[in-house]
Amino acid sequence: MRALRYTIILLVSLAVVWYVLPFRLFWSFDHIEQHARKVITGTELQEWAEKTLAQYPKPPDGYAILRNSELATPLPRPLLGLYHNPPDIFVYETTTNSPGYVMLMWGGGMIGHCGFEIGPTNFVSNRAKHKWQDGVYFWAAP
Repeated sequence: MRALRYTIILLVSLAVVWYVLPFRLFWSFDHIEQHARKVITGTELQEWAEKTLAQYPKPPDGYAILRNSELATPLPRPLLGLYHNPPDIFVYETTTNSPGYVMLMWGGGMIGHCGFEIGPTNFVSNRAKHKWQDGVYFWAAP
């Protein structure tokens, strides 16, 4: 009888974790922009992006995908706490139609994608929905 009780408690506990964990991840993902607004400014993002663009002015193939550990100027610390995984970092070179910019992207698979596109003040994002300031945009895609 005691073993049955422990088995039931274990199964109920696993069911609760199975239900709550995905909900928490989706909730956290859906609120990245709101949490970012509390911990970092558009100006701070732009200053970091300018240093990163100076480090990679001509990436091969027009863009580079980097890890935080590869950057001379690592991501601002507040960005690392926004989601359980750090963002992917893309550096795009200057073209005739656009100045160089940095894109940060979280997500993947069923959860979707979101992130920042950050460049100089004359950079205009084609994808972003929320303008933080000139050159700094947040976007989300299902």
